[in-house]
Amino acid sequence: MFANYASMQTTGHNIANAQTPGYSRQTVELATSGGQQTGAGFYGKGVDVVTVRRASDAFLTSQAQAASSMAAMDDARSTNLQQLEAVFPPGDAGVGAAVGTFMNAFVDLANNPSDSSARQVILSNAAEVADRFATAGGQLDRLQNGVTADLRNSVAQVNQMARQVASLNASIAGLRGTTNSPNDLLDQRDQLVKQIGNLVKVSTIAASDGTMGVFIAGG
Repeated sequence: MFANYASMQTTGHNIANAQTPGYSRQTVELATSGGQQTGAGFYGKGVDVVTVRRASDAFLTSQAQAASSMAAMDDARSTNLQQLEAVFPPGDAGVGAAVGTFMNAFVDLANNPSDSSARQVILSNAAEVADRFATAGGQLDRLQNGVTADLRNSVAQVNQMARQVASLNASIAGLRGTTNSPNDLLDQRDQLVKQIGNLVKVSTIAASDGTMGVFIAGG
């Protein structure tokens, strides 16, 4: 009865956490209980619950974390490059078109140096070029400020999650003396490492006491 109850509890736990990020499915491992010797032979004593194991593989988990980190890096790069591309649009609205028109005006003036209207065109085009460079410079400053603010926020998030990983490491190490694995704590730690990897490149090293060292950018 206890073994069946444990299986039902674990199944209910799996169902309840089906949508929980980072949760690994758990299964109850059972083993035949030793029989009892009688004059008529050995009578079975049922089944024992050995442990509750989570469906997780360290290698696959690390590969998934690396892939998630790479995808987040590509997404951040793409977003920033798209914003940078908008600063220098192609066509007549871009800086290049204004510079080209400005240089062509000098060609016209060189062909007709006495033409006062050609000189006015050069001055007008020069003002347009300066205005477009000033606009582009202002947009670049705003992008840089946005990137700096994002970096500050990322640092704060990484520090907060690093403290949570340290707390989980302490809890996991404290349970190391038991024969069973703290599955939910391990899932939470793996999820935090994945989230840190989405902000900065990380590498991990598992220790013999069950803790995990998390290193940023290999250092």
